[in-house]
Amino acid sequence: MTSPIEIIRENWKQAKSLGDANADFCTFATASENGQACLRTLVLRDITGESLVVFVNNTSPKWEQLEYSDKMEVLLFWPSLMQQYRIRGDLEVMPKEIIRQHWCKKPYESKIIDNFYSAYQPQSSTVESRESLLEDINKLKNDYPEPDDVPFPENAEGVIVRANYIETWHGSATDRIHDRCLYTLEDGQWEKATLVP
Repeated sequence: MTSPIEIIRENWKQAKSLGDANADFCTFATASENGQACLRTLVLRDITGESLVVFVNNTSPKWEQLEYSDKMEVLLFWPSLMQQYRIRGDLEVMPKEIIRQHWCKKPYESKIIDNFYSAYQPQSSTVESRESLLEDINKLKNDYPEPDDVPFPENAEGVIVRANYIETWHGSATDRIHDRCLYTLEDGQWEKATLVP
């Protein structure tokens, strides 16, 4: 059987070619220490082998939640294809040298905000005002006027999600009997089951 991750990768390429605004993003779900579900949208950096790759910052609440519990889920939804994928798996922290290679390709503004987290305040912390936030960001831009000037921040992390559970949903606009399947990885082999829509 073809790996469902391989199918997802091909559909991801198709969604990108169609200009799907969701193609470069995923919803990343974690749980807080008290069991509160926490969702956020992240950039989907890559789909390789049996894995998805996303970047996080180790000053962020999501990083703390992943350190507390590795229970998480990634949701991909591409309206242009009417396809959705719920993905769970084992987490692996990406080696720093690979993070650095990917980080060098990030847009200038993303590099600046990554440095803000270590130079000023952690991600998701409160600030005095939007104006004070922009003022501090502009200071960093003055310090590092060119993209290649911006130093790699040690708080940048990457998470590899090695999939072992995938629910697929392919929408049917005509009869609303959507095509749903569940893939589970058992002893290195994907098992497929059809789900009631």
